[in-house]
Amino acid sequence: MDIYAGIVRYAVHPLWVLKDGKWSLFRYLREFEEFQYRDPQTIKESQWKKLNRLMSHAYENCPFYRSRFDAAGLKPSSIQDPSDFRRIPFLTKKDIQENLPALVATNYNLNDLVPNKTGGSTGSPLHYYHDRERIISMEASAIRHDRWTGYKVGDKMAGIWGSRTDLSGVRGWKGRIQRLLFRSGAILDSSSITDERLAHFVEVLREFKPKSILAYANSVYVFAQYCKEHGVRDIHPASIITSAEVLHDHERVLIEEVFRCKVFNRYGCREVSVIASECSGHSGLHINADTLYVEFVDDNGQAVSPGQQGNIIITDLLNFGMPFLRYKIEDIGSPSETVCPCGRTLPLMQMVAGRTTDFIVTPDGKRVSGAALTIYLISNVPGIRQAQIIQDVLDHVTFKIVPGPEFKDSGLALLKQKVPEFFGEGMRYDITYVDSIPKEPSGKYRFTISKIGSRG
Repeated sequence: MDIYAGIVRYAVHPLWVLKDGKWSLFRYLREFEEFQYRDPQTIKESQWKKLNRLMSHAYENCPFYRSRFDAAGLKPSSIQDPSDFRRIPFLTKKDIQENLPALVATNYNLNDLVPNKTGGSTGSPLHYYHDRERIISMEASAIRHDRWTGYKVGDKMAGIWGSRTDLSGVRGWKGRIQRLLFRSGAILDSSSITDERLAHFVEVLREFKPKSILAYANSVYVFAQYCKEHGVRDIHPASIITSAEVLHDHERVLIEEVFRCKVFNRYGCREVSVIASECSGHSGLHINADTLYVEFVDDNGQAVSPGQQGNIIITDLLNFGMPFLRYKIEDIGSPSETVCPCGRTLPLMQMVAGRTTDFIVTPDGKRVSGAALTIYLISNVPGIRQAQIIQDVLDHVTFKIVPGPEFKDSGLALLKQKVPEFFGEGMRYDITYVDSIPKEPSGKYRFTISKIGSRG
């Protein structure tokens, strides 16, 4: 029995939440735990009530949405059903890039909002805001979805991730203390992977013995390949949670074979946090319908039938500081009518084609994660509208960049500084400016393309 896990769960964590002034976390958690078993009609009615409240708020307080509704000849009161709702134009990444101030609600003080940014899975960096209450509800959602995998607050969690701070949400000394208290200290930085790092991580996990591992999908697949090749058979957490990248069937099979546990796939993004997750039934991904309204539409904006693939459109029902109303996330999935054996009634979905990233292989043998590059390289270079990194030979990459009006020489200087940090001194690079970056046949952009390696 893990006595310390119980101490953290019932004493340390509540005190930490109280210290941070986030006591509503437990209210959200209770609501989410109850909501997931409601009958489907009640879930739909609850979503529609939240949608109406959000639309009225956005129209009254966000200049961008007032202009958008007026241009479409709409008022929140005129939207009576989903077909009316689909008349609202999509919110695109370009909209956010070009209209950020007008998207922020005027009844919120900007200093009271929490800024965030992402490189965007498609290489289009975004800056945006959450209100503080939304940050708390997102944390509650993550805890609820973690519980589906058998992991609870206080259990040991290891990570194969692009950044340590992502797993704790806190930087500096406070983050170090939090990771120590909440036992999330074993982290393999998957922004670049070498055999030496993988070997070290094997030893770390043998000593740490985590209850669960949270990982980029293709990064844990690379780790599983390494463990199989080197005969490592003594690492077996109770569960592995994969996210950030699409998990392919052959990857799941190998990961479960090597680590002798079930994989729980998760779909989310920084903008709205958890979107959908697998439960113990493994019948698809349960949509986080208590906080999000998710649509699947064809290229003409019409709803697709269950089992058909469509563009994923997301409305965040709880972020009032900067509403995301019909946000086109640029992923593709399909709705499902499957009834999950777990008993949860949250609707199910399947990922068809989502974020596609390759590892860039460096001249000194490191494998650099495309997802990590998305988040930590491009998002920190001001003025880049969209980007793609293409590796044609081992020691050369080309940056395709769609520059925005804010892109200046300082951005080039920062890029020049960061390239050796990510790829090493031996990597040559060119920069090509383009007006746009074409999609793949799947309808997705690829942020990184490596022509010298694959995911196997």
